[in-house]
Amino acid sequence: MPRRIFLSIALIALQPLLAQTIHTARDLQQSEVKLIAAARTTPTGVAHETLDDFGSYRTLLIVRVHTGPAERHQLWADQMIVNKGTLTLITGGAMQGEHPSGNDPGETLGTSIQGGKQVVLHAGDIVHIPANVPPWVKLAPGATTNYLILKER
Repeated sequence: MPRRIFLSIALIALQPLLAQTIHTARDLQQSEVKLIAAARTTPTGVAHETLDDFGSYRTLLIVRVHTGPAERHQLWADQMIVNKGTLTLITGGAMQGEHPSGNDPGETLGTSIQGGKQVVLHAGDIVHIPANVPPWVKLAPGATTNYLILKER
């Protein structure tokens, strides 16, 4: 009997972890429309929506309408999956004008990155950015892009 109680409690506790989350292409397209409008009103040219937050794992949909600030995530590694558009990603190097973002602990912003590795990414490309390695997304004038970020602590 105690074993059954233990198993029942374990299954109840694990239920949130076993829940399935689905984000359809239509859902993402609807979010993208809203995010493009929001990104156009911000000085950074970026807007995002958190699709999932499981504590140590998050999924974000990011839309950019122009080049924004460089970033550093000291506690999070990012997997970037480009959905639409073309962007230039610079990683590593020295972040210029680095300052706290004011959003989360360990998150900083900067004006740019000097040095670092530069790569052009297109729809369908995937890149891993380790924690504490600064990324900077640059767009050609007039370009728009969207991508998923899978954040892992």
